This record gives sequence, C-alpha cells and structure tokens, in this order.
Amino acid sequence: LRSWRDGWRHLRFMLLYSPSWLFLYPGMLLMLIGLLVGMWLMPGPRHVNGIFFDIHTLLYAAMAIVIGLQAVIFAAFTKTFAISEGLLPEDYRWNQLLRSIRLEVGLIVGASLLIVGFAGSVYAFDTWQILKFGPLNPVRTLRIVIPAATLLVVGSQIILSSFFLSILRLKRRSV
Repeated sequence: LRSWRDGWRHLRFMLLYSPSWLFLYPGMLLMLIGLLVGMWLMPGPRHVNGIFFDIHTLLYAAMAIVIGLQAVIFAAFTKTFAISEGLLPEDYRWNQLLRSIRLEVGLIVGASLLIVGFAGSVYAFDTWQILKFGPLNPVRTLRIVIPAATLLVVGSQIILSSFFLSILRLKRRSV
C-alpha cells in the first residue's frame, strides 16, 4: 500500500461524489463571511484591538463573496450533472429547489443586481464629475466602487450560470 497516494485517491473520491461538501458549504460560508465583513465596513473604517480595517479588507470581502458564489454555482452544476448522469441518486429536495429556481428567476435576480451595480457605478462617476474629473479620495470612492463592481460581477455570474444550469437540465436522448 502507498499511504499518501491511496489516501489522496480516497479523499478525492469522497470529494468528487459529494458536491455539497466540496463546493456548497465552503462557498456559502465564504459568501456569508464576505457579506458580513463587507456590510460591517460599508459605513466606514473599523478599529478592533488596535487593528485598522478599511477598504483593503472591503475588497477582500467582495472577493470572498464572488469566490463563494462561484463555489455555490459549481455545486449546483455538479449536482445537476451527477444526478442526470446517474452518478448520484435522485434528490427530491434538490428537484424541488430547481423547480423554483428557473431561468427566469435567475435572469430577474441577476438583472436586478446588475441594475443596482450600474447605479452605484453611475453615482461614483457623478461624484467624479462633480470634482471636474480631478483627483478623488480613494477611501470614499472605493467604498462605492467596490460594492458596485461586486454587484456587477455577481449579477453577471447569476445570469450566465442560470443559462448554463438550464442547459444542464435539458433532457438528452440516448444514442
């Protein structure tokens, strides 16, 4: 026996056949942490035990939201594909969830986030225009731009992944 190689193969097998533990739960945790930290930093910088948190931490919180969402989306893709190919058994709760999360719902949610992100971007642009396109205070500006850009990315991801999830759910003919 090769302990490292066999151990890795076993762990890999367990992870690949469990999209919830590989993608869903870590992604949801990462999104939740990013959202909480981001909302905590939106009003302004924070000091905790002599440590200063500001826009740099806000940027990492936004990144956590995007990466977490991508992991959750991968969980949906993986589970849908695995069930359709017979790698995982049918899941009643998953099927119920997919019935409620249709393409149109994803498009509406994604478009709504895009609109809010675009509005934030317009607000940031207007702020710059008021200053006659001169130098900006990066701390104030990024407190607007980072959430707006995050909403634009997340909205785009939701729209595109809604289309792909709909494609995965199409019935295929066997050859």
